[in-house]
Parts: sequence; structure tokens; C-alpha cells
Amino acid sequence: MEPAIVIKDLKKSFGDKKVLDGISLSIPKGKIFGLLGPNGAGKTTSLRILSCLIEPTSGEVTILGHQISKNKEEIRKKIGCVTESPGVYDKLSLLDNLEFFASCYQIPKAKRASRIEYLLRQFDLWDRRNDPAGRLSKGMKQKLSIVCAILHDPEVLFLDEVTANLDPVSTRKLKDLIREWAASGKTIIFCSHILAEIDELCHEFAIIKGEVIRLTTPQKFREEWTTYNVLLDVGADSQKSEQIIKAAAEVETYKRTEDQFHLRVANPKISNPQLIKKLVEADITVNYIAPISVSLEDSYLSLLNQEKEAI
Repeated sequence: MEPAIVIKDLKKSFGDKKVLDGISLSIPKGKIFGLLGPNGAGKTTSLRILSCLIEPTSGEVTILGHQISKNKEEIRKKIGCVTESPGVYDKLSLLDNLEFFASCYQIPKAKRASRIEYLLRQFDLWDRRNDPAGRLSKGMKQKLSIVCAILHDPEVLFLDEVTANLDPVSTRKLKDLIREWAASGKTIIFCSHILAEIDELCHEFAIIKGEVIRLTTPQKFREEWTTYNVLLDVGADSQKSEQIIKAAAEVETYKRTEDQFHLRVANPKISNPQLIKKLVEADITVNYIAPISVSLEDSYLSLLNQEKEAI
């Protein structure tokens, strides 16, 4: 199956500032793909290029078989974009906002009214349909922005901090809808600072920092970092054990809790046997040693710290 989105060596500079430095990705159809990265990593710039809002300095993007450099108009018909700041007109009513976007998307007039009513009811906005958008709460305005983005039933959706300002009930409902959209064949690019959302929703994700520094799945990423975190139980010999652990080159960091140690080791396949050998040679009984499951957030922060130390 042809990918929904192909990004090849994408670069973008603003003056002397290089924001994107050769990003390449292939994103399958019908998947929820996450974009992660620290502030200034290029996530929003990437989405603005994919949404045909700004031009890249170099590189190429192909969406649903159309190259951005050659066929922006065709791509715009098939994509929808939601940003953290709702892009709606405050002085227009909800209905007028949607009528405006429906005309921009060239939705046939015969279908507009039913489509608009369906979406406003789905997002609990129907009762406010005649109110100016400027009178809405931040959460309601965000929901209106989502409705505007999906009004023309796009095949690809770019969602940037889309749950910002939403209450827990609305957030849960939106997550369910995102899953339904992907199941129906839509491709979702999902940016969020909330790691639990990436973990919960995304089939795959990329961590970017001007370039792609990791491409993986939430499960594989957690498993990778879990192997480096170890729980060691030494029973009554904890004080003597701590001296050995503290001096061991295999141990990067540790935390002691009574008779147990939470260790971070460099290479578990090598480090664990070597550490156990040192403890046993010191007549210390090792009750057990086992990997500790870590969250996606812990894994992500560990990777960023590792990248920072490598600079």
C-alpha cells in the first residue's frame, strides 16, 4: 500500500536559524502517527509545511500521491488542520463560520446544512449555533476549530495540541473519534506535549529535534528503556551492597529504598551479570534482580537527557 505521506530530506531555515535539517519519514494510510520533541524542535514548522501554509527551504513532501511543490490546491482539498490556537472568526456565529469554511472547501450547498448540523451536535455545539464564536469558552472554541477542520471529511488530519483547553469528557470523546477516524482509513498526524496521549493513541511516533532522532512505537520505546532500569533486592546486606553499587562502573545511577536498589545500568546484558558477580564475591545474597517497567514519559525524558549529554 502506498504511504499517505512521504517526507524526503525536509529542511527549513528562517534567516540564519535552521529549524529543520533533513527530516525524512514515511507515514502509512489509516494510522495515527505522533510527533514529539522539545520546544523549538520543529514540530509546528513541520505541520505548517505539510499543511501547505509555508514553503520548505528544500526537500519534498508527497501527500496522497501529490507533491506539495507541484499540487498544493489538490492537497488542500484532502487535508484538515487543527492548531492549539483556534482558527475561527470571533465576530461570526458558529453557523456563519461553518458556512464560510464549507464554501472554501467547495462543499455542495445541498449537503452543507446536514453536515454542519451533524458535526455541531456531535461536538455538543448545536445549542450555541447562532452565538458569535467570540462568546465561546476556550474549550468550545477549540471544538469549533475541530469541526471546521473536518467539515469536508478530509483523508489526512494534522492535529497540533488538539486537546488543549478541552475538559476531560470532551478529551475522552475526541480520542474515541480520532481512533474511529483512523479505523475508517484516515491518516492522523498527532502532536502533543502530553506523553500519555501519544502512548494511548499513536501506532508509531517520531521524536524530532531538527531531524528525526528516533522512530519507533510506544511499546518498543518503553521496552527499550525498561531494560536499562533494574530493581535489585539484597536483603539484609543493603549497606555493604551500597558501597559496591556506588563504586561499580556498570551502574550509572541508583536509588536505595531499605533493602532494594533502583539501578540505571549502561548495558543490562553485560552489566547485570558483572554486578551480581561482584556482590556474590562479597558474600552478599542477591534475592532477585529484574527490569522495571517505565512510562513513555520517563523513556522520552531519558532519551532527551542522553541527547543533551552527547552534545
